Amino acid sequence: MATTRPAADIDPRRAQVAHRAKYEPMAHPGNQRRWDRGAILAALNDWVAQTGSVPRRIEWCGERPLHASSGQRKWMREHPWWPSSSCVASHFGSWSAALEAAGLPARNLTFETSVAERVESARRLACGGVPIREIACELGVSVSSVHNYLRAGDCPDCGRPVTNPRARRCSECAGREPTIVRSWTREGVRAAIREWHDEHGSAPSYRDWTPLRNRVGRWAAQSPRWPSAAVVCDLYVTDPNPWNAALVDAGVEVRFRRWSDDAIRSALARFWVETGRAPQSADVTGANWHGPHEATLRRRYGSLATAWDRLGPTPAHKM
Repeated sequence: MATTRPAADIDPRRAQVAHRAKYEPMAHPGNQRRWDRGAILAALNDWVAQTGSVPRRIEWCGERPLHASSGQRKWMREHPWWPSSSCVASHFGSWSAALEAAGLPARNLTFETSVAERVESARRLACGGVPIREIACELGVSVSSVHNYLRAGDCPDCGRPVTNPRARRCSECAGREPTIVRSWTREGVRAAIREWHDEHGSAPSYRDWTPLRNRVGRWAAQSPRWPSAAVVCDLYVTDPNPWNAALVDAGVEVRFRRWSDDAIRSALARFWVETGRAPQSADVTGANWHGPHEATLRRRYGSLATAWDRLGPTPAHKM
């Protein structure tokens, strides 16, 4: 069975330093697996004898030490003379089950009343001058829950209380709220494409409106201002080339196109007419090249030279 350190043995100066310093567990003075169910039950009752209150789960752990309560600071100063809350839960299944096994009052996690009814009761009792702790005992909740009840606003849709300070609606109304921020139509997509064109000087590419894995691009940084490429293509799914169909529908230039063999043959022929020779890698980015990117040629034919051999007006080896 574990031995608890008497509260009188704690040096106040060391306790103050421990409170200010970052929490670090002490080395166990004995076998690390010395806690069993009997020792844990004895520790829970010893805590009540020393502090006069039933320990809370958050008090027997090192979570958020900068916001620790007096009970948690006591546990951190004296650890490992008390088991951790995770150790307690591993033996009993839950913190409440351990308290019940020790014969201590456990927090009631299920209620016969609804949240709205408890909020109304808390408001009524507070208006009558009842202290917060007495309200908590009356309702069977924690003091922090009572504070949330008294700070709760009203849902703009149904009027029920909203106890979460970060929520705008109650949980039931929020559950019916659509998760998609904006429903895009073709008209909205056309307007977005034109607006992007006006701001950036060119039409968006498919990649421009696609999330990037390694960094946040302009589209992601301004989301949900612009539709995603997937949304655009879904709206124009009946067209063989949905993305370009959206650009054409918006009246902007098509930056990329599907290159057929005939279109590539025409681009190679045009380069031959203008320069009198086969294109090289450096020519693909020049002003005289009106064909696909070199990566497209490599993907389709293996290389620019192979594309010229197959489609060019004069094969390179005959020049």
